[in-house]
Amino acid sequence: MDKEKEILLHWLNRLIIGRPVLVTPLLGLFLLFNFNALQTASSIFPFYFLLGATWGLTFLYLVTIRWIQNLNAFVLLQLVCDLLLITLLTGVTGNVESPFSILYIVAVVSSAFFFPKKGSVLVAISAILLLGAITLIKEQSPETIYRFLLHAIAFYAVGIVSGRFLDNMREKEIGLAKLRLLHDDIVKSIPSGLITTNTDGKITSFNHAASKIMAIAVHEALGMIWWELFSWEELKNQYKKLALCGVPQRFEDSVLRCDGKNICIGVTLSSLRNDQGEITGVIGTFQDLTRMKMLEEEMNQKRSLAVIGELAAGMAHEIRNPLASLSGSVQLLKNELSLSGDYRRLLDIAHHEADRLNTIITEFLLYAKPLSPRRRWTALADLLSEGVELIKNTKEITEAISVRVETFQTPVSCFIDPDQIHQVFWNIAINAFQAMSEAGGILTISAREVAWPVGGGPAGRSGEGVDITFCDTGTGISKKDLPKIFDPFFTTKSSGSGLGLSIVQRIIGQHGGGIHVQSAPTGTTFIISLPKGDENAVAMEEIFNPPERL
Repeated sequence: MDKEKEILLHWLNRLIIGRPVLVTPLLGLFLLFNFNALQTASSIFPFYFLLGATWGLTFLYLVTIRWIQNLNAFVLLQLVCDLLLITLLTGVTGNVESPFSILYIVAVVSSAFFFPKKGSVLVAISAILLLGAITLIKEQSPETIYRFLLHAIAFYAVGIVSGRFLDNMREKEIGLAKLRLLHDDIVKSIPSGLITTNTDGKITSFNHAASKIMAIAVHEALGMIWWELFSWEELKNQYKKLALCGVPQRFEDSVLRCDGKNICIGVTLSSLRNDQGEITGVIGTFQDLTRMKMLEEEMNQKRSLAVIGELAAGMAHEIRNPLASLSGSVQLLKNELSLSGDYRRLLDIAHHEADRLNTIITEFLLYAKPLSPRRRWTALADLLSEGVELIKNTKEITEAISVRVETFQTPVSCFIDPDQIHQVFWNIAINAFQAMSEAGGILTISAREVAWPVGGGPAGRSGEGVDITFCDTGTGISKKDLPKIFDPFFTTKSSGSGLGLSIVQRIIGQHGGGIHVQSAPTGTTFIISLPKGDENAVAMEEIFNPPERL
């Protein structure tokens, strides 16, 4: 419903209800003061009829208004009925000398609310004609004509004046209503949370974005003390500073939402002043900075890793060359010398540690300075089958460990780098085998298609993707270690570099996906979420990694 129609309906309801409220006491007073003169049934019947007709029509209007489509025609019908009833009442109470002739003016003014430009004048002319018909037919004396002309002039003047006045008032009311609607739309549409309080800190307004950020309904937030809503004592201190100096305050910190989730928000507080410049409260805007802070941390981490990568690339040559010489020399000594006992064992240890050091350097380079994915459309079921065949032949798997695969029912392709995703499968499977090395168990690898809603996928993605799950029945990961498993060089094993899962997370992130882990004493589940890819991703890959030409 537009604002103009809403205003029209508002005034129409007032007209319907105001009609019996005005007519009933007027008729009652007339009957009270003229009771002795109205002794016969025929003389008093018209008054009862008019009173009953007024209340009956009022009830009829209230019942039918909800189904009326053309409100202007409905108003016009009521005005016609009003003029006829007023004419009847005036006719039985003295015509032009009737005290009820003033009701014509009420009808003229009422019409001006609905038809302000010409309607009030037309109703005034109709009133003049009706009053003239019932008056001049009965009597045409100079005094009667004079009184009629006075009434006619009054009706017409009221029609013109009320029409112009109410036309201006109606335009201003509609303009004000549209301005208020625009203000409400702006407040609802801005992405930042907007909040206002009185001088006691009680919330007086709370927009939709604020409700979404703080996970609380608007009606629940109104009336609360806002530093209690935000569970932030610093907010109260900043509020006091604002009250003392009046200078806007800006600050950031983490808060606890109403659903128990911690988020980081940035708040700007300013004084809320009235027309006289007096402080009546506080207006605050705030934004959820959680995602931005995560991106800042990610960028800082990437910047640090870029520096480490450059350093690692230089160190690789300095370490690998003598390391290769050392490993080759040890192997040559083992082949040329006939050693036994402790000497032979020492050479084996030296050769093994040289190989292990070379592996650590290789993994470190892969993590610190990873290769960009060279993506292509890859059948995921085939990739999983190849990966399973590879991991079944690793030395970490024992006879007590079995691998079970549950893949797609229909062919599914993803725009990925198959070599890097093979590395992901390998690293996660090795971790699973090591967790089940003592008691054995089952590694279940499953895959399914998913559809992410807007912002519901990894890194805020939406669209189609796949979830690949590695579920083992091993010893699980302790709650203390679970948050650190993707940290570089973190490991709970006596051997290994602690870079395997860090590399996995890096590769999945480069593919625009995400990885989640759930663990219990009965086993661990890794869930890899990858987007299928789209035409934009293909185009970007062709730009940044063009195919090699022979």
